[in-house]
Amino acid sequence: MDAIKDSPHLNDLIARVIARWPDHAGYVAKSFDGREAAVVAVSDELARIVLVLGAGMAEGMDGLIDDYRFLCESIVLPEELHFRRHGTYRLTRFADAERECYANAPFMNRYMNGLLVSNILWSNHAHAFEAYVNGYLPKLAEGAAHLEIGPGHGLFLYFAARQSRLGRIDGWDVSPTSIANTRAALATLGVERPVSLELVNLFDAAGAPTAGDFDGIVMSEILEHLEDPVAAMVAASRHLKPGGHLWVNVPANSPAPDHIFLVDGLDHAVELVERAGLEVAEKAAFPMSGVSLEKAIKRKLAVSCVVLARKPGHPSGARLRE
Repeated sequence: MDAIKDSPHLNDLIARVIARWPDHAGYVAKSFDGREAAVVAVSDELARIVLVLGAGMAEGMDGLIDDYRFLCESIVLPEELHFRRHGTYRLTRFADAERECYANAPFMNRYMNGLLVSNILWSNHAHAFEAYVNGYLPKLAEGAAHLEIGPGHGLFLYFAARQSRLGRIDGWDVSPTSIANTRAALATLGVERPVSLELVNLFDAAGAPTAGDFDGIVMSEILEHLEDPVAAMVAASRHLKPGGHLWVNVPANSPAPDHIFLVDGLDHAVELVERAGLEVAEKAAFPMSGVSLEKAIKRKLAVSCVVLARKPGHPSGARLRE
């Protein structure tokens, strides 16, 4: 894997994964074959972060890698088999996903741990993360107010917190456990600047004091968990300043036990954004490891769809740079 020969953290993480799961070596090699230098650089930094977080966990890095294998083999694979047979996600209601997944703390802990590693080893996740780091964040102007809805593992907020020019960084989630985990991760990673983490239900937040205050909002891998993603984006846009931007990352054809809304491609993702009354400024699609975008579309394989949308209106104050 020549692409990562000068990436010490990636090499460390990959060596640990392969030592723990030798049969995964072929997939890992395929994932990094031809990976662009900019994506490798972000993946190397992510690997450093995951190694730090893993070292601070009770189960350690070996446990974290075991959780990644659990994600691949016991969480995603059964859902993938259902999707191949039926062309639909297994669940369609949030209440069912909450009962099966979100209310099961041990399961969710392993699920979220596995996703930490997937951001590095799954090509579509790695490319979407690079698009956030090198595409969205640099466009935030001096003093901009940034919000992430559903920060999960806290990695996106960590990279935002490293942008000293930002005036304000917020994270909203409906889960007290998620808020606690995000706060703990940021502390472990040594984030010292203020990051406001609040327990907020997006659909009940119309009267919140932060309404209309943000220049940029991020919703990464959120929409597929909702019964009505358009309504969620409409609700989020109420908290954007005119001219502000919503950065959306949503997987298409990507079955998981808590994915209930099926997006079938980038065009569908764009359609949803436009139905929410937003203007599409940029868009990109990143296929799963080892396949071309054309093959992924033809075979309905997983694709990460990234859309940068703009709220209509005249901007005032800090905003995204053009």
